[in-house]
Amino acid sequence: MKRVRFTKAALREVDLAAAFHEGLGVESYERVDDAVANIRQNPEGYRKLHQDLRRCNLRQFTDWGLWFRLNRDHSMVVACLSGRRSPALAKDRATGVIPFPEP
Repeated sequence: MKRVRFTKAALREVDLAAAFHEGLGVESYERVDDAVANIRQNPEGYRKLHQDLRRCNLRQFTDWGLWFRLNRDHSMVVACLSGRRSPALAKDRATGVIPFPEP
């Protein structure tokens, strides 16, 4: 079981997602916790969407997902995005091409 780490930007997006869901903010955080547990259990169970970047959808908020990459000793979550946002944002963030814009 690997550790799961978040970039500062990804943590900020988790908070933005909870705020977006207004009255369901607590459930949003719980679904992120569930997704982290799933990533810990089987990080390679998620298919690669771009090079080594993978996405784990949030249960209940299936339009949202944690974008992550595998490292030797941990998984690194680089974004928490709505499916309505361009996946290019997560790809560019993961490669360090651009800072992540505010929604």
